[in-house]
Amino acid sequence: MKKRVVQWLVACSIGGFSLPGFTLTLNKLPDAPADNRMAEKNINDTARRNLQRKTFVRAEMALKLKRYSQYRKLKPLLVDYPLYPYLLYIELKQKISTTPNHKIQAFLQTYHNTPLAKKLYSRWINALARQGRYAALVQHFRPTQNTRLLCHYAHALYQTGNRHTAYSLMGELWQTGNSLPKSCNPILKKWRKAGYLTAPRIWSRIHLVMKKGKRRLATHLARSLPKKERFWLSLWKKVQRNPEFVIRAQKHFKDEHSPVMHWILVDGMSRLAHRNPLKAAEYWQEIRDRYYFTDDEKERIRQRLSLALARAGTPLSRETLKSLKLDSRDARVITPHILSAIADKDWEGALSWLNQLKSREQNSERWHYWRARALEEMGRLDEARSLYLQITDNRSYYSFLAADRIGDRYQLTHRPIKVPAAELLKLQHIPAIARAGELYQLKRVVDARREWHFAIQQMNKRQLLMAAQLANKWGWHDRSIITLALAQHWDDLELRFPLAHKTYIEKQAKREKINPAWAFAVIRQESAFTSDARSSAGALGLMQLMPRTARQVARQLRIKRPRQRDLLKSSINIRLGVRYLRKLKKRFSDNTVLATAAYNAGDWRVRGWLPKHEAQSADLWIENVPFTETRKYLKRVLTYTIIYEQRLGLESRPLLERMPAIPASKQKI
Repeated sequence: MKKRVVQWLVACSIGGFSLPGFTLTLNKLPDAPADNRMAEKNINDTARRNLQRKTFVRAEMALKLKRYSQYRKLKPLLVDYPLYPYLLYIELKQKISTTPNHKIQAFLQTYHNTPLAKKLYSRWINALARQGRYAALVQHFRPTQNTRLLCHYAHALYQTGNRHTAYSLMGELWQTGNSLPKSCNPILKKWRKAGYLTAPRIWSRIHLVMKKGKRRLATHLARSLPKKERFWLSLWKKVQRNPEFVIRAQKHFKDEHSPVMHWILVDGMSRLAHRNPLKAAEYWQEIRDRYYFTDDEKERIRQRLSLALARAGTPLSRETLKSLKLDSRDARVITPHILSAIADKDWEGALSWLNQLKSREQNSERWHYWRARALEEMGRLDEARSLYLQITDNRSYYSFLAADRIGDRYQLTHRPIKVPAAELLKLQHIPAIARAGELYQLKRVVDARREWHFAIQQMNKRQLLMAAQLANKWGWHDRSIITLALAQHWDDLELRFPLAHKTYIEKQAKREKINPAWAFAVIRQESAFTSDARSSAGALGLMQLMPRTARQVARQLRIKRPRQRDLLKSSINIRLGVRYLRKLKKRFSDNTVLATAAYNAGDWRVRGWLPKHEAQSADLWIENVPFTETRKYLKRVLTYTIIYEQRLGLESRPLLERMPAIPASKQKI
């Protein structure tokens, strides 16, 4: 009898039927042995949760369709369900304009530590402003960074007689490099009419806007300036479009105390340094004593100029940098000199530049490795070996290279996090964690991530480690990885480097004849196994494929043209991404370093980065990759590949062996 009831309960939960009073039926069952009761309890709890999950979806749909009679029947069944607050939120949101303030306040107080409170509060303030309930808005307003709400608050202050505070707040909101929201228009109009929008205030805002390169917004703001002053903005826009114009523009710089003139000069010099560092250096020598610059302005120009000249890497640029006597203690300025000396096989020079780094930077793994490399090339083998040994105990790109140089083993020790099952179960009952888990089960990943973020912000290190293990148990690998990073725990390799989609990745890697560990490493770096990942550039899914690239690969595979939502499906994304890795590997003559760089930056860029005259060692080439993001990407993917080979039980080659020399651009690849 007992077995049939449990089976029926599970069947009901799968079929989505409601089951009122089912707990009473179970309570009447006779006692059973302890082990059986525990197993049965787990089955019952799972079945009950499945049933609540389906009931929640039905109740939510009833609310959204405004079938309130159906909703009222389902609501009592969900009072102890983790997502019950989401139903209350929808109720209040739908009737935000007519709901008494005390009910909204009660929700905000009860669920203050949830993402829902922030969302409801924003809607409530907007509703109060829309209805002109200014006294209530001022009474219930809370500190926030939301500009839209702050503008509503400023207007409400004005309407309730506190004009001085309203104008003061508007003055603060005005100082932004971004556009102001429409909610600012009412108070902005009154602030302006009261005479607060002066020319200096307009120029102050234009300065912030132009620093962000938002020339259209600056043009809009300049309409409030006197006509004779708009000329300066026109001049500034020309300088931003063509930095060399700053040299021709100096004939207009007669008033050396004009702040706008200084803004144009400093901005123009900074941009010219990036475009043409030698010309910028020549112009700086001409004007640095002619005009008065603040210490901050001088520092900004010197920093940009030093970095640009150092990165140019030519003998003339290096000589110019020395003649200007700029600050060479900046690691960003010294680094190109170090790498240039190494490329020229000037090992003494490389050591000399390394010695100019600050002690903290000298002791980094990166410069430890290159100091040892220089000593090794100079024949000072004992010193080199001693330096290599100091970093081989770590698990990183430079540690692996150092180990290869002296024939040492890699540090790949796995130290799993150990959490008692009872503590893990207790963690699951934290409301925010329970909500995150339910939302994840319902495939509402965005909301689930918000809840998870709220939950872990208040956790200590031990709780973070438990949360990471729990997320991994749920198969939520990206949260597990991120939570471990927040806890700064690096030694649980199974959690940090999961084998999600293992069967399918191995299948596709075998089909395309590439190393599956390489594919795993790319996924780990690209998305940390976030299947719905979207980049600001438009890349999608686990392997962060650009839609255009995905369509090209799909044509080669003779499969249906993928839509954007298709690329968020793991199987499609992996199939196309692994084929693209194979394509790049073939295009670069099986050079995995170049193929990996091309996956991140594009093959045309990588071809432009190849050495001009002769082949170059891969470790040096990687250090000279112009894009910081791609340099980091290469080092991580190469490192992760070795770790994944261990995780997959594959035979692993030394890192140096998989990093052949980078051919010169004139060579065929």
